[in-house]
Amino acid sequence: MQLIISVTHSLAQWLQLDLPRLPTKDGSRIGTQPLHTDTQQVAWQCHVIRHGNLHAPHHTIIAMEAYSRYVMLLPFAQPPSHIELEQTLLARWGNEALHLALNSGAINDDELALMVDAFTHQGCHSQWVLNTDLSIQAHISDVASALQTSLQEDDLEFLDENQCYSFGSYLNQFAKKVGGPNKAEFRPVVRFLTETLYRFGEGLSEREYPNTKVGNFPCPYPKPAAESNVVQLADYRK
Repeated sequence: MQLIISVTHSLAQWLQLDLPRLPTKDGSRIGTQPLHTDTQQVAWQCHVIRHGNLHAPHHTIIAMEAYSRYVMLLPFAQPPSHIELEQTLLARWGNEALHLALNSGAINDDELALMVDAFTHQGCHSQWVLNTDLSIQAHISDVASALQTSLQEDDLEFLDENQCYSFGSYLNQFAKKVGGPNKAEFRPVVRFLTETLYRFGEGLSEREYPNTKVGNFPCPYPKPAAESNVVQLADYRK
């Protein structure tokens, strides 16, 4: 699986990273290419906001998955290395996804260990790029605004890791739309669970689904995935 970590200018500057941009065929929308999650890759758009005391600022990295618009809030007092950030992102992704699968009743306690093994040994190849998907960033801006409002109302300078998890879980329940007013609403937590079960729950489904191998959960993406809609990053390295 290819893991795309797309970061905004502000986050790249805070982390002091010099990253490549996504290539374009016609030279348009450089630095603002749309991101996609599909059967072969998972894309996260990441941004950072600063809050708290000017003399002791705190930072929260907002990471949003491209397909589900599922958000995770990652608190940092100091800029992490890109390796530390990647490890934190993977750890939070795994913990939240697998516990969601268990708590939903889609898998049982015995099957959780199998999903943990599938996630841990997924053969992840990461690619870091300087890019801002404007559609995803609009949702991230909403999250940032909600976070700032919550901090002001509760007279807090920052949220710790547990508070970030709780606040993210709360936000992921709200319906979103992607692609215009005629598109159907969806809840990020539902799409995130669907993606998790498909990607890491092979052979664990007790229910049968149309056009799906018995024991597997259904694929949420079109088959075959449209080549024109997939971000290709094979020529890029961290």
